Amino acid sequence: MVRIAIMLNRLVIGGAPLDTVQLAGYLSQKHEVYLVVGEKNKDEYDASFLLKAFPDLQVIHINEVHRSVNLLRDVNAFFHIRRVLKKIGPDVVHTNGAKPGLLGRLAAISLNTKVIIHTYHGHVFHSYFNKFFSSLIVRVEKALAKRSTKIIAISESQRNELANTYKICPASKISVINLGIDVAKFMDDSGLHRKSFRKEYLLNEDEIAIGIVGRIVPVKDHFLFLKIVEKLLQNTSKKIRFFIIGDGKERIQLADALNSKHIDHVFFPEEKRIANVTFTSWILEIENAMNGLDIVVLTSLNEGVPIALLEAGAAARPIISTNVGSVNEIITDNKNGFVISSRSPEEFANKLQLLINDSDLREKMGEEGRSVINNRYRKEVELANVDQLYYELLNNTI
Repeated sequence: MVRIAIMLNRLVIGGAPLDTVQLAGYLSQKHEVYLVVGEKNKDEYDASFLLKAFPDLQVIHINEVHRSVNLLRDVNAFFHIRRVLKKIGPDVVHTNGAKPGLLGRLAAISLNTKVIIHTYHGHVFHSYFNKFFSSLIVRVEKALAKRSTKIIAISESQRNELANTYKICPASKISVINLGIDVAKFMDDSGLHRKSFRKEYLLNEDEIAIGIVGRIVPVKDHFLFLKIVEKLLQNTSKKIRFFIIGDGKERIQLADALNSKHIDHVFFPEEKRIANVTFTSWILEIENAMNGLDIVVLTSLNEGVPIALLEAGAAARPIISTNVGSVNEIITDNKNGFVISSRSPEEFANKLQLLINDSDLREKMGEEGRSVINNRYRKEVELANVDQLYYELLNNTI
């Protein structure tokens, strides 16, 4: 049995937390596993309910760990993490996320931990901070990578970016382990998932539902989505409705922008009515949402492997996305969706029009997408690959 400390920035709704909790829970069935988590932001939805499925998983909260930078608090967090790791005495420290990757690896290095691994679910090398701070982060990541046993990239394109674009470490030090999802969860042969979502949000079957899923924060660029909405409402006679699934600090600004464009919208948790644009806030039964939508859109400036696109593919939904992160590995342009490189609202709207007008194309692209997810992004494969990597790295330290 291996003693493992897995570190996570915060336990909230999102791709990286979901993936990390599932990994820790799976490993806890055969190893002694501690999940060390930081504090969520006020505008984020707590996801502690995910832990109920894993009774053997031991969870340690470190309240000083926050996403934002605060020197005094971060120093206190480092010493708290170090005390926790010293008490646990892990064989493996596996960090996930930028802040745990910094503080957790520093603490593990100071304790001479046998195996230190960091997973880049995404990165903050651009589109989060100014150029000076971004370059400083890159330099720090290079130094930490030298002292890490192994880096995990969640896609081939991410390994290439880490090794060749930002030169964090040699490609030989990076193992690629594709993210995985529970594909069966999104199968809806009975149609119950779809019916549940469309009944809840007052959707008729002849209405085409177009959705964007994720945190409402600047890096997701929901304002581009609003420009697309405006274009489509001006240029289609089809019955279409738009859904913004998720929440965050920019929701109020988005509502103000819709008001300025005279586009009807509603925040559904407070007012249950039909509108052009529906803000749903967080939806825990995301399998209902993915099946209830007809088309899924992603407008992000920066991504790793977007879990929302994996889930959309598993639900056999066509996708239109900006060309960021590993999107090109999920979507083959014109086959299971469209990849837009220009960030042009017009190009997005034109591609969406093709799907809005052609139900056969939506179905064909959706089925192609499901095949991609089935073949490449199954959760059980991801979990087994990480477990195997731990054993290989530990055997090399003996």
